[in-house]
Amino acid sequence: MSQDRNVAVSKDVNLCPKPVPHWYRKLIINFRWTVGLLMFINFMIFWAAPVVIQGQVWKYGLNKPMRRLFAIFDQNKTLRSFAARYIYSKEVYTDFFAVSVLLATQAIASVCLLFYWQIRYKTLPLWLIYAYYFEWVGLGGRGMGGAYTFAHKEGHHRNGGIYRPWIANTVGNFWENWMGFWYGNVPYNFSTSHIFLHHRLNGGKGDSFYQFDLDRSSLSDLFLYLYRILDHMTGASSLRLFATLAADGNKTMRDNRATLLRGMVWYWLIVPAAIVAALAAAGAGGPWAVARFMFFVYLQPLLCMTFFLAFINFGLHGFVEFTPEGEHIPCVNSSVITGGDDDFFGEDDHMAHHYHTAVTHRDLPAHHAAQKEEWGRHVGSCFRDMSIPELSALMLAQQWDLLATKHFTDHSGRLTPAEAAALLRARARRGEMPYA
Repeated sequence: MSQDRNVAVSKDVNLCPKPVPHWYRKLIINFRWTVGLLMFINFMIFWAAPVVIQGQVWKYGLNKPMRRLFAIFDQNKTLRSFAARYIYSKEVYTDFFAVSVLLATQAIASVCLLFYWQIRYKTLPLWLIYAYYFEWVGLGGRGMGGAYTFAHKEGHHRNGGIYRPWIANTVGNFWENWMGFWYGNVPYNFSTSHIFLHHRLNGGKGDSFYQFDLDRSSLSDLFLYLYRILDHMTGASSLRLFATLAADGNKTMRDNRATLLRGMVWYWLIVPAAIVAALAAAGAGGPWAVARFMFFVYLQPLLCMTFFLAFINFGLHGFVEFTPEGEHIPCVNSSVITGGDDDFFGEDDHMAHHYHTAVTHRDLPAHHAAQKEEWGRHVGSCFRDMSIPELSALMLAQQWDLLATKHFTDHSGRLTPAEAAALLRARARRGEMPYA
């Protein structure tokens, strides 16, 4: 994408509003930073233990035995034949079936248990809330990561495109628009904002996920980014962007705005009202008990998913390099990880996801071999033997030497470890425009 197109889009979406008083701008930035700090504290209180403990247990203990056990179910020919014939529109999507069934069954059972407990005992004890959060995150983050991945995959196939017509025309995108209520995802957010903003701009100016006005190695700047992603996750920022882009008569953007607005009404009004009404009708406790249930069961997953997406996006799009013409170099501004033990159907290759969208997760090994010359020419953002969260964590910890020597793959063969560390540090801190 050319810089001219990015600039045009940025003007359209009012990234450069008229000047405001310095004191007011400082007040707004401090407010955003404070919201981000509170979200960070919230994550540390409620979600850090489920994420970190289960991540380490998976990585150093249960990864291999659990994969072998799961393979028995996943490779069952009868199940795959059933999925190919009745569930998915293409055979390649049958790879999703086993994980999707197990995760959906587990999630539905857990939510039903919470409702039962609230109705029966009028409250949710903290031990049960934390147990639910451990289940929600899953070993190695595979609960949270799986729900995100499937909603993400579905969003790239609007109106249930990965499914057979009988599902597409009735249920539609199951994870994006139904299960997403319990995973902090506003219906249609992927189908609209993710496709028509994030992918249209490849993370550039005008994207609701834009981050090249921040230092991706700064914890303080992560707080500012958390506010931006919270704005995205509620649907609000994308709704504003679509409204601005639709003002010139762009029908696609007008339709996206209407679709996303419908999803927001469902997420923020209809479903919460239905839950509150159901709990009240069942005599599940007073107003405080019901509000507490909504906070821990309905709102907290949104806050965790917001943190998760902000955090991993520092790794997915954390580095930037420009051509002499000012364009983003694709194999730098999106990262690829090979040999990781935490990949979900190709999510570790964010480079291919943005710039080679026709490549499926099955075809990635051959695709990687074909890209090595390009990666060498530009010293691409290529890493190995790690996960996306680990990449983000090392960037924020500014562990450039460790990242360069143990995980960075220099396909050019030109850089010493010290030069590689310096390059990664510079690219992670490089900005494209001032924060506003």
